[in-house]
Amino acid sequence: MKTIEQVLCTRRTALLGIAGAIAEMAGCGGGGTGVAGLSSGGTGSFTSGTITGFGSIIVNGIRYNNDTATVLSSDDAVSSNPTLQLGMVVNIEGSSVTPANNSAGLPTATAYRITYGSEWIGPVSNRTATTFEILGHTVDILATTFFGGAVQQLSDLLDTHFVEVYGYVDQVDGHIQASRIDVSTVPPSAYKLSGAITQISQASGTANLGQTSLSWSAPTVLPSGLSNGDFVRVVLDPTPVGAVWTATRIQRLSSPLTSLPADHDYEAEVHGSITAYQSSANFIVNGIPVNATAAQITGALAVGVQVEVEGNIRSGQLVATKVVVKTASQVETQEFEFYGVISNVTAQTFVVRGETFNYDGNTSNSSLLTRNPLPSVEVKARRTNGRWQALEIDLED
Repeated sequence: MKTIEQVLCTRRTALLGIAGAIAEMAGCGGGGTGVAGLSSGGTGSFTSGTITGFGSIIVNGIRYNNDTATVLSSDDAVSSNPTLQLGMVVNIEGSSVTPANNSAGLPTATAYRITYGSEWIGPVSNRTATTFEILGHTVDILATTFFGGAVQQLSDLLDTHFVEVYGYVDQVDGHIQASRIDVSTVPPSAYKLSGAITQISQASGTANLGQTSLSWSAPTVLPSGLSNGDFVRVVLDPTPVGAVWTATRIQRLSSPLTSLPADHDYEAEVHGSITAYQSSANFIVNGIPVNATAAQITGALAVGVQVEVEGNIRSGQLVATKVVVKTASQVETQEFEFYGVISNVTAQTFVVRGETFNYDGNTSNSSLLTRNPLPSVEVKARRTNGRWQALEIDLED
């Protein structure tokens, strides 16, 4: 696994901003089953969400083959070879989607380009049973949050640890709902936060990000045209000056749709939180402008709400056909899927794709674990107290 320090050392270029995406929206007028609702027929697919399974990788209900994909950090334009992990937030540009062969399978596609990126990096403090803080900013932990590196669950996290957090920032309360947390005992060379910037003073070179006071010396650190309330990522010197943190880079967030070819017809599904909201017809999810003028909308939309959006990419925006608000219960009870050959079977556990699964009398088709030779399977599982509980085992198509 990459160290937190390596993640920041290679990042060089600034992103464009959500403000620009909102400007695009000004001229513009996902169901619970995920991207399985997408069908073939377009010239490509686009999806944005968290990795929820392997074989190759599964995002928003599509099984993407990533063997030949270009993988990029969302904070720079340099190709890299990270180990894609469960809970990472990614954007995928890929081929058109092939429907599943049966009701138990998943639709498939080939990934051409994958971008990934974390939101916060820093020291752990003020731990509770369900949260901790980074520089005064709250990290919310769910049953589905993955831990990697030095610890495997929240109860083992210490104030001496440093973390890199993937997930979705709620602009209402400033919290991040963590989908993955990589933990290290080694201090990083820089910290990182994201959220709404406020109280900008270009004259004094200061601003606030939530309760964190920022300053900078070089005028180029602050992007031109940045306004109070814009959503930004900020890289910080790890040594504060009193109670003020020195920003070495302030980045607007960009829409990943700007990198897609304009002449392609992309079917799309995006899962994430609404980071800017003008109306139920025009809002932004994960930096992606959404035109929902003609969409079927289920639930109340607002800044900070988590949604699933299905539609097509046109003229730099996601023209939605369906928008569904995800409840806290749906997020907490999400199922994950893994494809691979069974190994290391015991009376209570087995292994697929390097992950150890617990099973019991409630696990469907557990008799497959007694076959000789052990078969290639699809495992549906749920995360509980840092462990996998297998819900269903099916033969792989």
